[in-house]
Amino acid sequence: MKIRFKAPSGAGSVEVHDASTVKELVEAIKLATNYGDVTVKYGWPPKALTAEQAELSAQSLGLHRENLTVVPVENDSTTSSQNTQPTPEPTTTAGTAAITTTTTIPAAALPGLQTPSSGKEKSTTTTKGIKDQNISVPMPETGSTLVLRVMPDDNSCLFTAVGGALRGLRSDPSETFTPDALRRLVVEHIRAHPEKYSAVILGKSPGAYCAGMLRPDTWGGEIELAIVSEIFRLEIDVIDVKTGTVYRVGEGNGYPLRCVLVYSNVHYDRVAEIFVEGQEEVDFDVTRWAADESSDHIIVHAQEMCRKLKEEHHYYTDTSDFVVMCNECGWIGQGQTALAKHSLSTGHSDISEIKDTAA
Repeated sequence: MKIRFKAPSGAGSVEVHDASTVKELVEAIKLATNYGDVTVKYGWPPKALTAEQAELSAQSLGLHRENLTVVPVENDSTTSSQNTQPTPEPTTTAGTAAITTTTTIPAAALPGLQTPSSGKEKSTTTTKGIKDQNISVPMPETGSTLVLRVMPDDNSCLFTAVGGALRGLRSDPSETFTPDALRRLVVEHIRAHPEKYSAVILGKSPGAYCAGMLRPDTWGGEIELAIVSEIFRLEIDVIDVKTGTVYRVGEGNGYPLRCVLVYSNVHYDRVAEIFVEGQEEVDFDVTRWAADESSDHIIVHAQEMCRKLKEEHHYYTDTSDFVVMCNECGWIGQGQTALAKHSLSTGHSDISEIKDTAA
């Protein structure tokens, strides 16, 4: 069986026999990570495997369904060596696990739709990603299929996802809405409504906020979704992969159409409807539906897709138990609370999530 893990050196997986004990699993993880000794945590809230569990089978504890967190013991010499590496390099241990590179996230990342207004989301990992999985859900009531259109990890995923849903919305069918164009529209809207978008709302001065939003490495979030929704009179429904919750941006404003995005806590993708199985050409995608009960089946199947993404592909970042590393001082912590405390006490903001991208 394959068991996945996250460690300060990266994420990966180990292959062990179905009857392997906890002790054998821990030894395999130590071999894969090159740590002399480790604490292995599982479940939620995370709890450490104990010596008393050493001879129990890994399957009896459900570890084959877990994404384990590996923490080097503090006095381990290997830990010190790892902590001096500001950016972990990918390594591979033959026959065990591929340790992938990290994905940087902002220190201010919050759960729900409080998406950070700045940060990095680009990953350099070369392992097979969700884009290669062709995630889809059949919709028998319409004879069509709902598919996930995966956006690039280039810090503009929100704008790319929404921009694709705007194609053909206005009278000019050739009009396109690139991330740069949407960023400019957002900034112009903020500047035109200073009474609405104050420093209190934006979290910083409007000038600083707008300057940052024009940069291609700045993330968009709830404010940008609301502005795009208002400009284009389009309800934007965002479904949280982890919880299946639907956030309806622009609901109740009488907008005639809606689009649907999928949110993994650090990344946005677009949902589309296709009528030809295996269709890859996005120009033929249906990306907008009537904003009433006639398109409720789209939301239901999109939630089904999110359950599939969560349970089968683990396609979300859990800010309650993710493992992160500070690229400025080498600090390693787990969870949003620890991250916020470190960021506030040090002022450090170059933070990397040790993201699970194991095949």
